[in-house]
Amino acid sequence: MENPLVNQIKQYISPTFISSLGLSTNESEEAVNNAFDVAIPALLLKMYHKGDAYLRGMFTEVQNVFSTSDDYDYKFDKTNTLLDGFLGNDKQEFVNQIAGFSNISDTSSQSVLNTAFLGIIDYFKDLNVNFDLSSIKDVLSSNLSSLEAMIPAGIGSFGFLKAVENEPAPVHKEEHHSADANINNVVNNNEENQFKTKDSPYDGPQKDKSGNMLKYILLPLLLGVILIFFLYRGCNKEQVVQERIVTDTVQNDTDTTVITTKVTKEIVVNDQLKLNGYANGIEDQLIAFLNKGDYKTMTEDQLKDIWFNFDDLNFETGTANILPESQVQLENIAKILAAYPDVKIKIGGYTDKTGDETVNKRISTARAEAVKKFLADKGLDNQVVGAEGYGSEFAVHPADASEELRVTDRKVAVSVRN
Repeated sequence: MENPLVNQIKQYISPTFISSLGLSTNESEEAVNNAFDVAIPALLLKMYHKGDAYLRGMFTEVQNVFSTSDDYDYKFDKTNTLLDGFLGNDKQEFVNQIAGFSNISDTSSQSVLNTAFLGIIDYFKDLNVNFDLSSIKDVLSSNLSSLEAMIPAGIGSFGFLKAVENEPAPVHKEEHHSADANINNVVNNNEENQFKTKDSPYDGPQKDKSGNMLKYILLPLLLGVILIFFLYRGCNKEQVVQERIVTDTVQNDTDTTVITTKVTKEIVVNDQLKLNGYANGIEDQLIAFLNKGDYKTMTEDQLKDIWFNFDDLNFETGTANILPESQVQLENIAKILAAYPDVKIKIGGYTDKTGDETVNKRISTARAEAVKKFLADKGLDNQVVGAEGYGSEFAVHPADASEELRVTDRKVAVSVRN
């Protein structure tokens, strides 16, 4: 199950970084991706259950870290220290559970946790530069149930529900250790475990000379991964701004429809039908979901939580008139439905939280109905069971969030139904 908040946080972690992390730790990209899919919601749920006093102190410390230095190594080191305090006695449980679920080493699991935490910090920094706690808690509360659903059954509680009300707030200390000093400290005090991978020669407490060679091989790799994370994280955030999606709401009467370079692929529907679409776009995701077949045994309550967002659907400003260039993706959805005549869908329209909610509801309904009409004109009206505009009911971001974040709340999506 996907969650829009988790997806947006993952946009701060570039595929290049994930590839480099997999290379440096001898893990597959799929395993690393799986680890992030658990680590991000787990950390967000932990944050939801943390006491307000602790979170205020932690985010104050985060502000100090980001405002006092531009040294990437320093920021990475300090956020790792904050993560240690944030997880406390639950840290090893997080590491073990993520490692076990994703089939990666504890060292790799620790790297994923550190990076996921940094991505979350970056996301909330863009949400509100002052890390307003009420805004953060609103986002977490509105996503609580879907975040909980992302934690695989049987993986453990991660200590989410442990009492945290009396936790002391983190204390800010004016200190700046160099990256070299921190690395030397890690190597000297925890040489064996810090760089252990699944293929490491360290299978027990014994030492041998191969371990010393391994640390010199992995140190530059891990430092390179850190550098790649910071460099490509910035590039990746530019791509978020430039994604081409439905971006206007009627209340401000302006569109932000800018274009990025997306990777296209041939999507195989069946032996007779192949489509051109974006990799991991709506066509790609919908076909994968239908081919898996789980929807046939899922309940309506389960299906209504799964939506696939159009990523190349645009309208004239302030209207429900579909722009001509959006016809291609609508044609693709029509062809998919025709290839699966037993499949039914519902269409949903969404806006951000700015402006008048009555207007938001009206425009989101009109746009959902416009998509329904397009499919009905293709003879697929029996497969479209409904079209509904939700306005800002499911918007993740507050009205005063940046345009970069609010644009992700403005969309049209489809949900498979029985």
